[in-house]
Parts: sequence; C-alpha cells; structure tokens
Amino acid sequence: MAAMNINYKGLSDLIENKKTFLVDFWAPWCPHCRKINPAYEQIAEQYAGVLEVVKLDMDEDEKLWEALNVELIPTLRLYVDGEPVASTVAPESKAAIDEFLSGLLPEQKKQTDEHVYDAVIVGGGPGGYTAALYAARAGLDTLVIEKLSAGGQMALTHQIDNYPGFVDGIGGYELGDQMKRQAERFGAKTVNAQVTGVDLQVNPKKLDTSEGTFYGKTVILATGANPRELGVDGERELVGRGIAYCAACDGMFYKGKTVVVVGGGNSAAADALLLSRIAEKVIIVHRRDTLRATKVYHEPLMKAENVEFRWNSVVAELLHENRLTGVRLKNVQTGEETEIQADGVFVSVGRKPATELFAGQIELDQAGYIVAGETTETRIPGVYAVGDVRTKLLRQVVTAVADGAIAVHMAEEFLAAHA
Repeated sequence: MAAMNINYKGLSDLIENKKTFLVDFWAPWCPHCRKINPAYEQIAEQYAGVLEVVKLDMDEDEKLWEALNVELIPTLRLYVDGEPVASTVAPESKAAIDEFLSGLLPEQKKQTDEHVYDAVIVGGGPGGYTAALYAARAGLDTLVIEKLSAGGQMALTHQIDNYPGFVDGIGGYELGDQMKRQAERFGAKTVNAQVTGVDLQVNPKKLDTSEGTFYGKTVILATGANPRELGVDGERELVGRGIAYCAACDGMFYKGKTVVVVGGGNSAAADALLLSRIAEKVIIVHRRDTLRATKVYHEPLMKAENVEFRWNSVVAELLHENRLTGVRLKNVQTGEETEIQADGVFVSVGRKPATELFAGQIELDQAGYIVAGETTETRIPGVYAVGDVRTKLLRQVVTAVADGAIAVHMAEEFLAAHA
C-alpha cells in the first residue's frame, strides 16, 4: 500500500478522528524528501493495517510551516490517537525510520535470507548501481543493499553538468533513479537496509543488516563518503535550527536572509552560487586566501553582488539562542576574532568515508579510505571497493561508474577461479 497524499484538511480530519498515523512533511524541490521516498513507501507497506502512512506537500500553503511548527524537511511526525508523540528530521536510512517507530508501534518481524548471491553490493550510488548493472547483465545473481534510495550523495545534487551524455545536465536524484531502474531491468535486486555488521573473511561473506542477514560469494563495497562536520560546539544541536549541509535541500528556508558558507572546494562554491540566488547575502568563509574550487566557479562568485569573502578564517564559535544567530570567526594568520550575524551556516568542508564497519577487516589509509588500486581489489580476495570510498586521485560520478564496471570484471574472474 502506497503512502497517501493528503492536504491540510486531511491532516486535520485524521487528528480530529483520533487516528494513529505517520505523516511526511515534504516539498517537491527538496532533494532529501525525494531521497527518503522509496524507504517511506516501504514503511507504508510494512505497517499496513497498523497505522496510516501519509504525505503532506508543504508548498500547498506557505502558512503551513508556522502552523505545523515545521522548520526543516523532510520531517516525519507520528501521531497516536490524534496526538503528536514524536518527530524525526531527514532520516538517513530506512533503518532510522524503523528505529524511530520502534517502541512506539508493534515491532515488525524480519527474515534472514539464507540465499547466497554471486555479488552483494553495499551502497546504491553511481558506483554501486553500475556494478549491479554489469553484474546482472553478466548473469550474476546480484543484490544491492542500500540504506535509503539510489544515488548516494549524488542524489542531493540539484544539477550535474559533467556527466557525459546529458547535454543540458541532469538532476542527481533522477540520474541515480535511472541507474537503479536500468540495473533492475537486467535482474539486479535491491533491499533497503542498514548494514550493521560484516564478516568478509568467511566464505560466503556475511552481512548483517536491519532487514536480516545476507550472504555473497563476492562483495563490492560502495558506501561512499558523508559530509564532514565543523567540529564546533553546538553544531549537532543546531542542525535544522541554523546549521545545514546541503544548500539544494535547505536553501529555500533562507530566502532573503544572511547565510554563511564554510569551505572553499567545489561543493562549497556550488552551494554559495546556488544560495546567492536565494539569500539576501552570502558570506564565504575559507581558511585559505583563495578558493580551491575549479575555475568555472570563480568568476560567477566574484561577480555576484551579494557574495562576500572572509579569507584566512575559520568558524571558532556558533552564536545561538534557540537557533543560530551568528558566528565568531578567527583569522588563522593574525588570531583576530570577529562576530558576524547570520541566519544560517552551510557546512561544506569535505567528506569522510563511510568505512567504520570495515575497520579491522579491510586495510584503510590514514584518512579512512579503503586501500584499493585501479583494479578495485582489496587485500581480501573477493572483496572490492568502488567510488568515493576507495583511495583514488579524483572522486567524481564518472570515476565511480568506471570503478563499478572494473569491480565486476574482477569479481567475474574470482568467481570463475573458485567455481
């Protein structure tokens, strides 16, 4: 059963009739909203008969934000007998939604899949789904374990202009969804689950997840990398109350306001450029005296009348009451500190690889990336690393896609040798 779309009157009726239901407050322009949708649809099916699962488009009326006390989307809110009992913002996985509901609703049973797949791919980004496509077309029994939806970090990118074949560019979410559907057309299977533990030394390899245990003769690790935090006191507490990590997702909340973008790479530059079209003022804070971003970003940012630069500076403190009110900057050369007022801070200071689960089994470099060369092979036979998670010179969609194809070639050779 699919999640039902309702309007504000429909929500009011559910409350007045003292229904138990889960509502997703979303908007069409929100990448995170689209990204959780496949998992949310699975929740609707999983909890059919237990609670109603509905969606409410916040673009229906701009007054809804204040009326419903929603500050960030997607917000999932559980009502029991018509009363709101708990909320969660931008869940990172289907498992996170399940955990949110656990204890509040009857626990749903999970089954262990004793089937042994030829290839299990952990992560549904461009590298993961390219591997799934090549594996499925080669006749391999293929499973993709993805915690939320196709595309990975790419799905949060509003526009991708440097992937070949799309003259006018393509949205990251749309590209990820097309990759998934193409792989599944050839027989690849997808399960939305959070991997909680792995044993890659045994044969077959074992993967424990929020949806049960899965086994594979080969495993392709495509877990990618996540936004790196500033590491300043109060940062996590202020997420959704002035701290954000995705301009395409949350930029609209700062229309006509002052925002700070921290970072100097391509992601920071792209975020600043997008925000310059929304916010009244954008202040770029970078610890160096020039941007590290590619030259294509420099000229439009320099020409933007509402963009200001604070060079050689870092955020020393987040100023806040109930929500962010500004930042204290420290000049890394002089030590001088200054305060600036701001309504929001967008953090774009790099990525950290999602490799915590593999520590102790897979060799990692000093930055935490999986040590694997151009063959994508790790030190464990039958285990491969693709995309942003492995050691490499350039982390782009196109290089992740190349990795996926190479990994399957190596997996085929491994399977042939161990038939």
